[in-house]
Amino acid sequence: MFKKLSKYIVLFSIVISSFFIANVSTHATDINKPFAVLLLGIDTGDLGRTEKGRSDVMLIATVNPEEENVVITSIPRDTYVDIPGRGMDKINHAYAFGGPELSIQTVENWLDIEIPYYMTVDMKGLSDVVDSVGGVDVVPPNTFEIGGFTFTEGQEVHLDGEKALAYVRERYTSGGDYARQKRQRQVIVGIAQSALNQSKGVKEVIDMATAINKYVGMNLNMFDLGKLVISHVDMRPTIAFNQFVGEGMKIDGIYYEQITDASFKENQQIIHDELEGKVTSDLNSEDTIQLETKNGSR
Repeated sequence: MFKKLSKYIVLFSIVISSFFIANVSTHATDINKPFAVLLLGIDTGDLGRTEKGRSDVMLIATVNPEEENVVITSIPRDTYVDIPGRGMDKINHAYAFGGPELSIQTVENWLDIEIPYYMTVDMKGLSDVVDSVGGVDVVPPNTFEIGGFTFTEGQEVHLDGEKALAYVRERYTSGGDYARQKRQRQVIVGIAQSALNQSKGVKEVIDMATAINKYVGMNLNMFDLGKLVISHVDMRPTIAFNQFVGEGMKIDGIYYEQITDASFKENQQIIHDELEGKVTSDLNSEDTIQLETKNGSR
């Protein structure tokens, strides 16, 4: 019982778990209909910060429960968009101005979609959740140093919570924020895989639940969350990763990222197709993973 619960409570609560959100919220009428979730990593707990923070990690998870697939699309933190009531600004400022509600409204208007759900996790929470699943294994896409840690391109490394936080925070090396987005996605998948592949007892499950309850925010209560986990306990989604790509620009000395027309149209179309229940070819791209247990079972 606890082994099975431990796998899915973490899987749900971080990002891949967005796959399981559909059957109890008042927003949803059919658990098999596609839906979207806005996933926000907040910098409140990063480097000892205590203010409200900004959403320095922004991901849109579009989920097709019937086909058992998820498309997770990264949005650069400096993306130049219209924030309702605030005008043109960096998209990550929407959270500081109006919390997850304004972040959702901003992304909905930008992409012309409906986003009924959100999940937030602050940076301190990421560290604790990584520790609660026993750490994650990643292969760095580039070589860099940060906070006393050295990461070498192509060499697998095991990350505890502190090291994982450093790994996803660095954005001044080759590839900048886009390389950081890739590393964020690696840690997300690593959390899910670690949760799936470990046997845990009562204490470990309680530790995970405590980290989730303390640092993860969502527009679902814990009772509904438990029902969702049980309802989808045997699913193993195929997950594709995409990202909006832009070009840097400065306005009055402030740096912004202007998403190119080609990238915007391509990613918007993929998101719309997923929400309309279409299976896109992008789910077969090289940046696609299948969640599995160690014995290879789905």
